[in-house]
Amino acid sequence: MTIHRRHLLAAAFVLPAAPLLAQTGRAVTLVVPFAPGGTTDIGARLVAARMAVHLGQPVVVENRAGAGGATAADHVRRQPADGTTLLIGTASTHAVNPALFADLPYDPVRDFAPVALLGVTGFVLVVPASLGITDLAGLVARLKAEPGRHNYASAGVGSMPHLAGEWFAKGADVRVEHVAYRGGGPALQALLTGEVTYMVESAPTVAGAIADGRLRALARASLRRSGPQADLPAIADMGIPGFDAETWILAFAPAGTPPATVARLNGAFNAALAEPELVARLAEVGTVAVPDSTPETTATFVANEIARWRRVVAETGVRITRQ
Repeated sequence: MTIHRRHLLAAAFVLPAAPLLAQTGRAVTLVVPFAPGGTTDIGARLVAARMAVHLGQPVVVENRAGAGGATAADHVRRQPADGTTLLIGTASTHAVNPALFADLPYDPVRDFAPVALLGVTGFVLVVPASLGITDLAGLVARLKAEPGRHNYASAGVGSMPHLAGEWFAKGADVRVEHVAYRGGGPALQALLTGEVTYMVESAPTVAGAIADGRLRALARASLRRSGPQADLPAIADMGIPGFDAETWILAFAPAGTPPATVARLNGAFNAALAEPELVARLAEVGTVAVPDSTPETTATFVANEIARWRRVVAETGVRITRQ
């Protein structure tokens, strides 16, 4: 049976509201740094429903959108270190933001205790099918032949697609302009109408337009061969060594949370993420489940991602002032 995105979203919102369960003093709250309805939110709600079974207590989701995830991260770091409030951290909150901004209200390492890596979502480089470009070499050749005449879209200034687009342009040695839109949806529409030439975007955002033939996926941005982009060639293997861009969701507790509590939460996450049905449901929204992380491997993963995106920012020269 095919599981459709709208069914996933509808199912996700049947979870009880956080204020009611908080009265029992036993609920675990997963704070999502974005508005309801996006891939991160849906993934968190699907995981929460199954994690509650393995944890033996209610698990609810609370959305705290704002400042590219900084609002939620700052909130969670101030909560009691007792395992009842966790942040669903993303590449934005714990890799891109720290690489771009020196004045964040939180420290991505010092203020949090990594609990578990929950899942990863790949990015792909796409162009309108109407361009007639069939591979990455063809795109680079077009961009080099017409310097300054092409541009690329992103979901906003400082977003992962923005930095990935700058990384690609720098590595391919092409002169293009960045055009920022208010989210992945508007950026996708701009690409479909020919306002921009290409975009590096999450696989779920562009999957429909690839499937119906309006977009052509030229390469996967992630080194990880998984998910719907698994059979695409990697950008890293086609002239830009080391290119690796993907987003992810992790669970963080406030710093100082007892190791035994962190271990218990990690076990519940891993047990949920090992369930075939949950794996399938996450795959429907483009997320590859990770069922075997530990707090230690999660901490190493985060450290590597922070280093990666700091290096990208330094090499591309991206400069942004946080509003």
